[in-house]
Amino acid sequence: MQKREVSIRNYQPVNASYELKTHLLNSFYALTIARMYTFLLAKRVCLILSLLIFGVLVHAQELFKVETTTAAGFYQEPVAVNLVAPSDAVIYFTTDGSVPTKTSKRYTKPLLIQSSVVLRAVAYRNTTRSKEWIATYFIQEPSTKFATVSLAIDPAILFDPDFGLFMDGSSAIDSIWSKPGANFWSRDEFPMHLEIFEADKTCIFSSDAGFRLFGGFSRLFPQKSLTLITRESYGESRINYPIFGANGADKFKFLVLRNSGSDFGKSHFRDALMTSLVENWDIETQDYRPAHVYINGDYWGIYNIREKINRYFIESHSKVKRDSIDLIEHRDVLKLGSRLHYKHLLNFLERSPMIIEGNYEYAQSLMEVDNFMDYQIAQIYFDNQDAGGNIKFWRPRRANGRWRWILFDTDWGFGLHDQYAYKSNSLAFHTDINEKEWPNPVWSTFILRKMLENPTFKSTFVNRFADYLNKDFEADRVISKIDSFYQLLHEEMPRHFKRWNLSAATWEKQVALMKDFAEARPEHVRMHLMDMFETGNQVNVNLESTQGGKIQLNHHVEITNSFSGIYFENYPIHLAAIPHYGYRFSHWEGLPDDLSATTASDLPVSSQLQRFTLPLYQRNASLKAVFEPYQHPLMDQVVVNEISMNNKQSGDWIEIFNRSKVRVDLSGWIIGDTKHEFILPHITIGPKDYLVLCQDSAKFFKVFPNAYNVVSGLSFGLNKHEEHLQLFTNDGAMVDSLHYQLPPSDSSTVLSLLLPNLNNANMDNWSIRQHVGTPNAGNPYYIESKIRQEQQLWMQVGAACGIILICILLLVWKHQQNIRLKIANGTNVAKRQKLTS
Repeated sequence: MQKREVSIRNYQPVNASYELKTHLLNSFYALTIARMYTFLLAKRVCLILSLLIFGVLVHAQELFKVETTTAAGFYQEPVAVNLVAPSDAVIYFTTDGSVPTKTSKRYTKPLLIQSSVVLRAVAYRNTTRSKEWIATYFIQEPSTKFATVSLAIDPAILFDPDFGLFMDGSSAIDSIWSKPGANFWSRDEFPMHLEIFEADKTCIFSSDAGFRLFGGFSRLFPQKSLTLITRESYGESRINYPIFGANGADKFKFLVLRNSGSDFGKSHFRDALMTSLVENWDIETQDYRPAHVYINGDYWGIYNIREKINRYFIESHSKVKRDSIDLIEHRDVLKLGSRLHYKHLLNFLERSPMIIEGNYEYAQSLMEVDNFMDYQIAQIYFDNQDAGGNIKFWRPRRANGRWRWILFDTDWGFGLHDQYAYKSNSLAFHTDINEKEWPNPVWSTFILRKMLENPTFKSTFVNRFADYLNKDFEADRVISKIDSFYQLLHEEMPRHFKRWNLSAATWEKQVALMKDFAEARPEHVRMHLMDMFETGNQVNVNLESTQGGKIQLNHHVEITNSFSGIYFENYPIHLAAIPHYGYRFSHWEGLPDDLSATTASDLPVSSQLQRFTLPLYQRNASLKAVFEPYQHPLMDQVVVNEISMNNKQSGDWIEIFNRSKVRVDLSGWIIGDTKHEFILPHITIGPKDYLVLCQDSAKFFKVFPNAYNVVSGLSFGLNKHEEHLQLFTNDGAMVDSLHYQLPPSDSSTVLSLLLPNLNNANMDNWSIRQHVGTPNAGNPYYIESKIRQEQQLWMQVGAACGIILICILLLVWKHQQNIRLKIANGTNVAKRQKLTS
């Protein structure tokens, strides 16, 4: 055997034990890492395989399903419904709302539907079950102007004698009126199928969903309120439709079908009426819409569709992220977030005298006082006897987040249980200091009592209550609201009465009782205010505003024409004359001689009495605010020169041109249409120069990279059909105004003033083009006209030169003719001899 030489260099003695340990440790690490990667790889493979299998199953289920050519909806005659599934599948169906199984009726031929029904069907291929198909067919149902809601719920969930949600159940204690232990006190969630049809019969939503029973003691009524819940696990995660119209939210995870609460069997719209009276106040309220509801094809009466108050409601009404709020109900039942900030508020109020203005100011940093004041005024006027502890309030969970109160569940108001409730001293009720559990425990009146210790709050509270009694709670307005609800419901209610064995006469009586409340309530509330706050005599106040401005009364009531109201002798009112853009305040007519006048730093002041406090020491006070037109010296000198609307490439933009010979400071100027306004930042525009206002600078500069003097962030878009644009200086003087009306067009449109010196209020002076426009440059017609002017000028110069040349030639020719004439007359000219005259 051949020997091999082995060379060992840089030999270092090594401890054998250490080397073995190191080797084993490295091997262990390597094995562990290998196992980890193997595990992760296996996990990924399993996940991928699971997803593939799930996808195949879902795809198979999608391919394997029950279908029909007869759409769900409304039919005036019986309708035949033909169900279709793969030929090797068997269809089973139910018509009572129960979930179909292999024990259900087998489908063999088209089904003749002769009455309203929920049809549920499923197909089986051996042991494989298709996705369930569900549809509601309304047959010969009365016409309606309401929406219709259909619920498909397994009947056992509702009507099983032992556990059905609409049943008392075996655990109910009948000896107590509230029946504790009854099934209808359940708060569990159950599956269903939900269909919503618009008033025009179109289906706007159809998906599996969930539901829970809703409400307090109103669960005792036979028509029970329900919460509707959408989840991705059921099907659709949201109802993506503006249920309450264009001004409401456009998507919902929760909705409430409300039986009108304690108002069931009475007016059926009390709560909706009261919240509608304050819908423009600084309070979150629930939207309302009545609907006919069917459960498993059976008519279930009229329900009030309402929003559910939770974090999703707050997010849609306040634009605060739903996971960034604190929400509490009743005394301190935490629904979301934390109680700490609220406890800090209560502790501060408990230990701090509110008569000290600094304490009141700090309280304002913890709670939105205007919101709280409006909430309390509403509940007191309504005489809501269930408002004490039945409250919900929230705040944005941030350093400066302040508490706000939500108005809801007001149906114990407006004389629900007392035809003489308009006399009720709810002011004393909501400031009661006597210990009781219900309906107004002392803790529920604590905050209002503490805030009324402060003179500023008390004065504002009295005057604001008077404002609302004169405007929003004025008897004719409230009665008109009641009439509108009556007109909305009266043709639809007979079906509801019949379904629940209710009396139409009772309904009519309740509506009349509410009108009586509306008529008499303001007088009694004023008496209660006078007693508690020692207001002195009532004073009749008459205010009038001329064209061009408005009067602001007590900082929040706006009067554009005339106003009459009742206030109190010991509580002066605050008035301000506010001119519209293009006008300025001139003077007051009817002013008393002795007034404490103040000026407003944020308004143009042409009189020291533009804003002042009016003492009410006389029984009658009548004033008129007079305004006059106000045009700036630069009127028609700084003008809108070009407008681009409906432009998807560059975004909408407006070009302004300075016709004058001086640089103009546009800082704080306002440009707007009838609904929006945009305040210009600190910027100037040179003489004969341009300024461009655009919505989106990134899009604008992509199309116009060489543009200059551009202001981004224009806060409103431009209507492609009609718009009224106005330009004002920072003190409200009008500088420019124009109104355009254009024919319908789907493409982007540019309006260009033909010439910079033309009147831009005259649409004949504009050109309409479908192109990108010419910001920071002369408009196309202007450029063309300049070229034509130059061409005409040179043509005129050329013509003049031609005429001069012709004249010169004529003079030369004439001179030559004279010379020839003399020669012809006999003059002898010798060779090389000069001819002289």
